[in-house]
Amino acid sequence: MIRKCFLLAVGILLTGIMVKAQVVRGKIVDASQVPVEAVTVVMQTIDSTFIDAVITDTEGNFTLKQNPDKYRLICQHLLFRTQIRECSGPDAGIITMQEQDYALAEVVIKGERPQVKVENGALVYDMTALAEKSTAGNAYESILHLPGVMEQNENISLAGAGDVTVILNGKPSSMTTEQLSNLLRNIPVSDVEKAEVMYNAPAKYRVRGAVINLVLKNMKSEDPFVRGEVGAGYSQAHYANGNGHANLSFVGKKLSVDILYSAGYNKSILNNDILSHHKIGDKIYDIEQYNKGERCNLTHNMRAAWDYHLSENSNLNMAYTSAITPDKKAVEKSSGNFSESLNSKAGNEQMHNVNMDYTSGFGLNAGLDYTYYAYPTTQDYTSRNESSVQRFLTDASQAINRWNAYVGQTHTLPDDWELNYGINFTFAKDKSLQVYRPQDSSDMSAMDTYTDLKEETYNFYGGVEKSFNEKVSFSLSVASEYYKLMDYKKWALYPTMQLSYALSGNHIFQLGFSSDKTYPEYWTIQESVSYMNGYALLLGNPALRPSTDYTAELTYILKSKYMFNVYYSYIKDLFTQLAYQSSDKLALIYQAINYDYEENYGATITIPFSVGSFWNSQVTLDGSVFRDVCNSFHDISFDRTKFRGIAMMNNTFKLFTKPDIRLELNGMYMSSFIQGLYDISSVWKVDAGLKWTFADKKVELRLNANDLFDSYDLNSKVNYKGQNLIMNQRRDSRSLSVSFVYKFGGYKTKEHKSVDTSRFGF
Repeated sequence: MIRKCFLLAVGILLTGIMVKAQVVRGKIVDASQVPVEAVTVVMQTIDSTFIDAVITDTEGNFTLKQNPDKYRLICQHLLFRTQIRECSGPDAGIITMQEQDYALAEVVIKGERPQVKVENGALVYDMTALAEKSTAGNAYESILHLPGVMEQNENISLAGAGDVTVILNGKPSSMTTEQLSNLLRNIPVSDVEKAEVMYNAPAKYRVRGAVINLVLKNMKSEDPFVRGEVGAGYSQAHYANGNGHANLSFVGKKLSVDILYSAGYNKSILNNDILSHHKIGDKIYDIEQYNKGERCNLTHNMRAAWDYHLSENSNLNMAYTSAITPDKKAVEKSSGNFSESLNSKAGNEQMHNVNMDYTSGFGLNAGLDYTYYAYPTTQDYTSRNESSVQRFLTDASQAINRWNAYVGQTHTLPDDWELNYGINFTFAKDKSLQVYRPQDSSDMSAMDTYTDLKEETYNFYGGVEKSFNEKVSFSLSVASEYYKLMDYKKWALYPTMQLSYALSGNHIFQLGFSSDKTYPEYWTIQESVSYMNGYALLLGNPALRPSTDYTAELTYILKSKYMFNVYYSYIKDLFTQLAYQSSDKLALIYQAINYDYEENYGATITIPFSVGSFWNSQVTLDGSVFRDVCNSFHDISFDRTKFRGIAMMNNTFKLFTKPDIRLELNGMYMSSFIQGLYDISSVWKVDAGLKWTFADKKVELRLNANDLFDSYDLNSKVNYKGQNLIMNQRRDSRSLSVSFVYKFGGYKTKEHKSVDTSRFGF
């Protein structure tokens, strides 16, 4: 028996060795040693008899399941010259392909990847190619390199669409915008495959308005392998900050697992000078308050994702994400001719998110998403003026449980029609409190608040999509929503339409219309009072209503690279926070309020160009007119209009090929604009970055300088109907950072089987 088992084991081992020996492996790269995907590799005998053919994977690797003594390889790709190599043995080595040049008389047409493709109404960008031309180190930074995308007040916005929702792999999350941004900053850019930009997302995505869908690489391999990445960074602004991360992935035939951990220490300043000419009756009080703030935290981020390939086009995904900040601190010192105050707040913030998603081969998609958020804090406040001293402690907390369940179905009908429909249900419960503990004999119990909010959202959607031919595609969807927040109940309809017309490969037009609703953060609708300093306080607004947005846009894409966009948006009940000088006491009140409406119309132009292989550049110009209308802002009204212009230029210079060193130099200018009563100053900044890639592209060293000239400060001025105020803000935006990334593993011993292509806080 032992002998039989031994012979069987030897036989299996020899069979495995023989099978392994009967393959030929190799890798295709370009002149810059960048892997080339989708190269057709044909194997022939020396006398030109066909043997086998394969296509390279995303890493440029190929595996031919034949191993003759001598053979010829023919490598073909539309953008590269055909390479022919005669080889022997199982290792074909690394084959370098040269870019294709088509010489016509004195004109040379050089092949290049399209900047943007249109697929099913979405503008699709190859993020791997984009990352090669920039110093972006994570998914969040890579988004900011997309045409027309910029960061305003730490939020991502899209020219022509304003705020934009970012989703992962076509699935929205119950995480807030801030929490999702934090997650994106901890996803390596090497894990992002492509970005799909939709100005008018169909209802099947369960989000409305403008959407950026980041598609992460989800690989499968016949032979399991492990790959990973470790990195660390140091940055110097006013204070020193640091971060580190580790990412480990297992890839198998049916199962893939990703585990990510990162930690970041951040300490920053935010100063705000207030010069107020405060009018009460016929008397004007000149008040000057100079506020210096510091924020400090150490945040731990964790993510574990599990993907199981059940069968062809059927997948089961699960992911856990958390962000834990055990000792979050903020301190603000205020001095001036009105009061001297010290305001400090400390708390423990945590967020946990679990997502489960199932996609079937017959068009069914179902899932469950749960988020838990908790943030208990203690505020220690002291204020002194000429006549009194006030000191109190405030205990505040917010605990949120939010569930989202969804089921959707897609059918392919005759004549290439597609029908999709589904239901999306969200339930949220917010328990918040704010309790004052005066440190003297005063009674502040009337200001205490206890809130138990329950929010329910039922969304039913249906839509159709149709490609009439290779030139025309059309999608139309309608979402019906029932929204309930305590005693507030409302039904609403949200139509979305997208029409694409390709006059030719060089001329593509897109016409779209979308509608959306935005809900305020839970804390802003509490009946709360928070003291910022001796002069300024923050009020909640229980009467705050959701806003409704209607947007229409027309996009023209020339030669798959130049983009021209015109747009119009109308936002009913837009809500934003504004400052108001009280008419009956010396207090500056910050409160979120609803406008009657805001309308905005404008145009955007994006022009990429290159000078040889040395310089790649992209210029974006946006001009728009804003009109803000509000007939009930405390005891005044406003109707104001102003033009705003934005110019951005991103440049990448390929300083050296060997070693691979690239310089990035980006500039941005935004003209003055309005926000309600505010006249906000123009701003500009220049960023620079240097990236050195070496050790067969496994090691990256980055040096980044953000806001080189310390110019990105938004200053506001109000001089309207008795309101007279200047607010000069100084952010900690200028910084110098260095980071190091090492990638390991990932060599595929066999060819891939397949390549599957906010509202918390206070």
